[in-house]
Amino acid sequence: MFFSRRQKNISSRILKTYGLSEAMVKNKLKDVVQRDVSIETLSHPKGVDITLTVEGESNKVVGQIIEAIEEKIRKRLAGYVFGVNGDKMEIAVGRALLSNKKTISVAESCTGGLICHWLTNMPGSSEYFKQGIVAYSNESKTALLNVQGGTLNKFGAVSQETAEAMAAGIKETSGTDIGLAATGIAGPGGGTVEKPVGLVYIGFADTAGSISEKHRFKGQRELIKIQASQAALDLVRRNL
Repeated sequence: MFFSRRQKNISSRILKTYGLSEAMVKNKLKDVVQRDVSIETLSHPKGVDITLTVEGESNKVVGQIIEAIEEKIRKRLAGYVFGVNGDKMEIAVGRALLSNKKTISVAESCTGGLICHWLTNMPGSSEYFKQGIVAYSNESKTALLNVQGGTLNKFGAVSQETAEAMAAGIKETSGTDIGLAATGIAGPGGGTVEKPVGLVYIGFADTAGSISEKHRFKGQRELIKIQASQAALDLVRRNL
């Protein structure tokens, strides 16, 4: 006599997050796990992925469980979840810009054009992306972005004040709704005790004014540039 075992349905979904370390994500989700649900995390330079794997007696049951777990996770992590499965930060930002009918321009120093690369990697990005400038030298920051020499002399190229001035400058010169800027020290040289390698300031300007964020990234030059560009895009996402 043969006995057949009812085959369970298995489905997975990946939630994309940015702004929390893997340890923080795990801590916030430590009591979310339930029977027939697996939650795994993976940290990488562009954030932390949360993979949900669910087993159930039917596709309908599995779908209901995944939806319920995702809703619970989104509540726990507030605005840190930016996408699902194959979504990327630039996709989330592009959608937000389109839905809010906003245009953006970017002024980059340490990231060397990488932010512009991500933004323009999306089909239809010409609807919201208007201009990008890589202002690497102090002279170019003054000539192209109207950053005052006094600001650069007093605070330095890598500073909150310069990042905000760069963002405001690119917004004004390009005529966009939003100006985004990045200035920092990608290394391996150029760092000091006061301003070490990995220090990056992200500037954001819109009709309400200019703000900035300070970051300390770790890793080699290319990795710092990737992390800085991701942080810049996330700043736009959160402000939209």
